[in-house]
Amino acid sequence: MTPLNPQWTELKQQSFAAYIPDEVLKYRSDEIARIMEWKAANPVSLPAGVEIGSNRGCFLLGLARGQREVSCLGIELKSSLCRIASNKLAREGLTNGHVIHADARLAIPVLFEPGTLEAIYVLFPDPWWKKRHARRRLLDDGFFEMAHAFLKPGGHFVLKTDVLDYFDAVDEYLSSLSCFERVEMSSVPGSDSWTLSTRERHCLEDVLPYRQLAVRKRDVAWDGNVPVTLTEKKLEKHNYRYHPEEK
Repeated sequence: MTPLNPQWTELKQQSFAAYIPDEVLKYRSDEIARIMEWKAANPVSLPAGVEIGSNRGCFLLGLARGQREVSCLGIELKSSLCRIASNKLAREGLTNGHVIHADARLAIPVLFEPGTLEAIYVLFPDPWWKKRHARRRLLDDGFFEMAHAFLKPGGHFVLKTDVLDYFDAVDEYLSSLSCFERVEMSSVPGSDSWTLSTRERHCLEDVLPYRQLAVRKRDVAWDGNVPVTLTEKKLEKHNYRYHPEEK
């Protein structure tokens, strides 16, 4: 088990602590400190949008190309993929594109103030198929509470996935919330310049079904106390096919 950091109480005094549980502050303070260091060296100006799980940066590249006036940040857990994405942005001189190696649940509260993000994009997230692994999934009730807090009024959340019952669960959950309203994907700013992610391209090549949705944050308070939940749901694999990672 990760040892308790005796300096975690200093993090507790930071404004972002309101969005990160004490247990995380206690035992993952080194990760948070690295994100704070990255922020100091790489200030991300507003307006800004975030792609969680940016992989090799294929989609992030299109975001940065199409919205030069918007800071486009990719958050990725694998450092090797961060390097690939960063190199793509650098080759095109896209100074509004950024990539950070971090957990999005920590990075978003540390890097941004509440109510400031233009959009959050989640494309083909890891489904963590088994019920006992459900707690590892990105998209749960707590994630959407955080997304609501950090999106500005009128900001968008975009999801694409080829795990159909994962999509259905998220769709049902978001439909139960009055603080988000469903919108057409084409109404999301910059959607006309989006490029295909690696996984979406594979789905199209292999003729695998996938779903997508977009919601807009309404200027109302969070109303997450609903009977629908995203936790502890077992996901079926359907006709999901694995593709090895590519350079």
